[in-house]
Amino acid sequence: MNGVLKLDQATIVLVEDDPHSRASLATLLESEGAHVVAVADAEEGVEAAIRETPDALVCDLDLPAMDGFYLIQRLRDHEISSDRTPTVAVALTGHTDEAYRLRSIGEGFEHFMTKPARPDELVSLLCNAIEARAAS
Repeated sequence: MNGVLKLDQATIVLVEDDPHSRASLATLLESEGAHVVAVADAEEGVEAAIRETPDALVCDLDLPAMDGFYLIQRLRDHEISSDRTPTVAVALTGHTDEAYRLRSIGEGFEHFMTKPARPDELVSLLCNAIEARAAS
């Protein structure tokens, strides 16, 4: 790190069911200055995203009970009905096939990243996407 907090003041909702992955991703994002709300399932993720109105959402697709596709559909429906600017949304998954990437984009995620996420790539992606959203 070069002393500049790339995600300074950004609020990010992180949805990851694996406790170790959730903790390490939260630590990474917080080390770049983000305020992170980390939760373990889709229902908590929807509630956090509606409550926090975050700058970004990072969501595992394979979650217990309801998956990340359910979460993004619920969030996008809420944003449309509330006339709210769409949250930057990153799908995070162990699936590497093109069909998963296309489905995630079609369902409402703007970005797709395979696990394990490369820390610099994730931070850069979030930083650029949040800046682009703010500029539009």
